[in-house]
Amino acid sequence: MRALVIGCTGQDGSYLVEQLIDEGHDVFGLVRRFNATTPARQVFGDLRDRDSLERCLRTCRPDAVFNLAAVTAPGGGWGVPQPAGLVAVTGSGVVALLDAMVAQAPNARLVHASSSAIYDLPRYGLYGVAKHLAHESVVGYRGMLRCSNAVMFSHTSPRQDPRFLARRICTTIAEGGILRLTDVESRRDWGYAPDYMRALRAIADLEPGDYQIRTGETHTVRDLVNVALEATGRTWDRVTTDPTVKVPDEIVGDHPIVPGWKPQTSFDDMIRELVDAA
Repeated sequence: MRALVIGCTGQDGSYLVEQLIDEGHDVFGLVRRFNATTPARQVFGDLRDRDSLERCLRTCRPDAVFNLAAVTAPGGGWGVPQPAGLVAVTGSGVVALLDAMVAQAPNARLVHASSSAIYDLPRYGLYGVAKHLAHESVVGYRGMLRCSNAVMFSHTSPRQDPRFLARRICTTIAEGGILRLTDVESRRDWGYAPDYMRALRAIADLEPGDYQIRTGETHTVRDLVNVALEATGRTWDRVTTDPTVKVPDEIVGDHPIVPGWKPQTSFDDMIRELVDAA
């Protein structure tokens, strides 16, 4: 299989590229600069430039395209400043990719990394709306392309941006710093990024549709802190919480979980790996 991975240098894309190469596939990675670090064969392109996407598709001639590119930051919400390019890359950039595939790779399969943020737009603000635009665009193009959405829930690894919650907690505890949190009773379905990439890869072989990637188990922020503290031998005296600030639980939508897939890494093992890496 000839595969094109968009977002190949991020947490998810880097794991997916490695897995595809290990499977023996010919893997291309879309990059915006040619000094990017990736074992994939680099091709230049930008989701904000449809012409560059068409050139990339003509060069790669992919059998499958995996779009993992997005612009995001912790603490998204209405009224919170967001990174430049969020809508142009995360939202309308996917429409440009779909149009480019119709023109240059109509027989290729597309798996787009959607997000559980689409289930809670008031909480996730502009990021959620951009992800929702991309998700619904994939649905809308399904009559012209073999395209699927992978609705991914919270997931982490040592490669995740350290500003995000799981990495921040584990790094702060590992380094012996003071950890400041708000609501530690909120619940999320936390998964391990390499496991999620195996699920995303499997979607390419399924009938086009919308599939969730989640473990099916939820854990509180308190659970996460407890595992990290146990792994370091530290105690709660270096953790402050603010129970007056309530954080809603992650919302579960009604799309099916990827059939035949199960996570291979437990929650406790995942958190211990984050602590060890820190």
